[in-house]
Amino acid sequence: MANMFDCIQAAIDDGQLEPARGKNAQDEFLQLANRYESAMPRDVAEAQAAKDLKEASRRSATSRRHAVINQLQAMRRNEALVAETVARGGDPSLLPTAVLETVAGSGIQAESVRFVRDSLNRQFHGMLRGLLRKHSKDLLGRVRNQAGLKNIVHELFGEASGDAEAKAIAGAIGKTRDRARSLFNAYGGDIGKLENYGIRHSHDSTKLRKAGFDAWRAEVFDRLDWNRIEDHRTGRPFAEAGGRPAPAAAEEFLRKVFDNITTRGWIDRAPSMAVGGKALYNQRAEARVLHFKSADDWLAYNTAFGDANPFEAIVSQMDGFARDIALMRVLGPNPTLGLEHLIQSVERHAAVRADGKLENAVSSRSGRARTMLRMTTGAANAPADHAWASFLAGTRNLLTGAQLGSAMLSTPTDLATMGAAAREIGMSPKNVFARTAGLLSSHATRDTAAAMGYVADTLANAGTASARYLGDVWSPELTERITDGVLRASGLSYWTDMARTGFQMEFSAHLAQNAHLALDSIDPLLRKTLTDRGITAADWDHLRAPDALFVAPNGAKFLTPLHWVEHTRLPRAEAEGLSLKLGSIMQEEMEFAIPSVSLDARARVMGAAQPGTISGELIRSVAMYKNYAISLTLNQYRRTMAKPGGWSRAKYFTSLAVGMTAMGALSVQLKEMAKGRDPRNMNPFTNPGFIAEAVFQGGGLGIFGDFIRSEESRIGGGLASTLAGPVVGLGSDVLGGVVQNASAAAQGKNTSVARDLTNLGKRYTPGSSLWYGRLALERMFWDQLHEAMDPDAARDYAKKERKRVKSYGNASWWTPTQMTPDRAPNLSNIAGEP
Repeated sequence: MANMFDCIQAAIDDGQLEPARGKNAQDEFLQLANRYESAMPRDVAEAQAAKDLKEASRRSATSRRHAVINQLQAMRRNEALVAETVARGGDPSLLPTAVLETVAGSGIQAESVRFVRDSLNRQFHGMLRGLLRKHSKDLLGRVRNQAGLKNIVHELFGEASGDAEAKAIAGAIGKTRDRARSLFNAYGGDIGKLENYGIRHSHDSTKLRKAGFDAWRAEVFDRLDWNRIEDHRTGRPFAEAGGRPAPAAAEEFLRKVFDNITTRGWIDRAPSMAVGGKALYNQRAEARVLHFKSADDWLAYNTAFGDANPFEAIVSQMDGFARDIALMRVLGPNPTLGLEHLIQSVERHAAVRADGKLENAVSSRSGRARTMLRMTTGAANAPADHAWASFLAGTRNLLTGAQLGSAMLSTPTDLATMGAAAREIGMSPKNVFARTAGLLSSHATRDTAAAMGYVADTLANAGTASARYLGDVWSPELTERITDGVLRASGLSYWTDMARTGFQMEFSAHLAQNAHLALDSIDPLLRKTLTDRGITAADWDHLRAPDALFVAPNGAKFLTPLHWVEHTRLPRAEAEGLSLKLGSIMQEEMEFAIPSVSLDARARVMGAAQPGTISGELIRSVAMYKNYAISLTLNQYRRTMAKPGGWSRAKYFTSLAVGMTAMGALSVQLKEMAKGRDPRNMNPFTNPGFIAEAVFQGGGLGIFGDFIRSEESRIGGGLASTLAGPVVGLGSDVLGGVVQNASAAAQGKNTSVARDLTNLGKRYTPGSSLWYGRLALERMFWDQLHEAMDPDAARDYAKKERKRVKSYGNASWWTPTQMTPDRAPNLSNIAGEP
């Protein structure tokens, strides 16, 4: 009887099987047969090898079938989405970007990857609130309570630590991971349940490359539980007698793992012209190929070759799950193919209509959508030159830490956007402000919010505040820690967290207040918000069920996605979908209330420019601090244009513009006083330029308001360097000082090295711009140092003071070089001269 090897060869010879695939199958058969022959006769070994290979192939085929079905479903959704958008009179060219980030006012009833991801992140963090509150990072970027965190790791490996709190937190982590795994599988994934799984490990490829395979193998081999590591060819564990694997099989397996890590997967992937990219459905199962014997083994290996501490490993795993689930839910198991299918569906519609204008719009927006997808997956952050990208990303971090220490004084403009967003969904702005104030001042209110599932973003990611202004960016850990520490010390992180939580809590309360009414009877603005995003009357009836509402200790009721999904009577699969739909709506509205950098804006500004390239780094410098303003403007423009008719548009725009200008004016005055100067003259008759400065400040571009009556910005650069961005500005300051002093020295003139070094230190030291300590630091340290090193310092300061008074009309209440203030700020200067 022919063995399996001969059967495969016959299939190759008959043209029924591709030679390359057949050769791989033959190799696997022979390897298994040779391995089994050491324990059984050759014919039995061959029979067992054939049986195991058939079972592994069956399981693999079942997994692929599940993924294919889900991808086909995504394709059908794409086609239906195009048809529905056209039927409603919408613009189908918006679809490629809308499925990645909702396009405000487009009328497209499509979920977007960004807000599904954000909704899931919010819920996962709510489930992990015990971990986040006990072990989040401190101001220096260190994870708190390391001993308790190690106990959690032991509990996750099924090892009793004797720490009841650690056991409870580990249980919550396990529950969260099970939910994420179920959702991932529901949308086409294939991850089996593992008891006492421990923690997902992430390897530092640089450490592995430096150590080499032999050293890595020696470190990891005896730490692995070979009874739990599956040979993908057989579906059976590698372990044989005594719990150890066959040496050749283990060597081959570990070599493949090592090569995959150190080549980032390229060892098994040939270059091609395909646009599909790698599917997501099996990636998270691949990450679990190594299993460690114990918590101590995992911790030891992680110290030697890991790139994340246990806290980061847990949180980043859930954040990655949220992103991948969102991508698969919206675009299918292979998101790149899903997006391309949607693009082609829209292209076909435009071509059939012979609409040249629509075809051009589809082409433009499709290119941007591809960039947005790469930003979502993180592929856009892969540097072309790692060292160059790392250096410049670190430079941007340090500049942020040096220049945004007073960004907290810009947050009054959030009150204007919060008010506008609240009114759009029928909420009272006063209630939103009161809710936020309660969170800022009351620990009990924050506990209630956490129980509802609203946990401060900063607990999970210390970079939340910087992400508001810069977007999600890759950067070195050390400089990232410095920046995050400064922004947290400034209060910006805390304010952002509480403002976002306050808006969500009030939205949840608003939903609960309408829960006793049918959909057609609730607040009209709230009804429009829900129905525009696809919430039906039947959906609303499920959401408003009394027993699924959250009841606070004071008796107040809230409709929150996390609490609802855990208490509704709907089947779990249906409940998960509706919970994500509601959560996405809330995340989208929160983005209008407390804006951050949007995917669309980043894609418009940076395009496909790669980190580590000249163009990519120049664009990142230009976009620094401006992405936020572009995002805010883009979102509000769309919301304005979505209004029905000119009058409603004018009313919305005017109300928003007045509010943002008023809050911008407040920010300008707060910043002036924080710098030791009197408030500016706000009288429009004697100082008309102030209104323009307030407009710039209200729109997130306050630095450009400095040029209305001055040739320099607040950080000392001219208009050209400000437009080019802080990185270019830093280079200009350093290079300009070197050239100027070298020229002066060559001509026998006095140099200004001391003054230039002092100015560079004052301008670019991280933390030096913290709003509550900036002035004292300048007057008591930098000014004194400057005066000691430069005999002309007092004259230079006096010259600048006269120029400032002439340009802006406000003198200093704490004169430069003076150790103590001269007087209190002159608040009457606000009114100006009659």
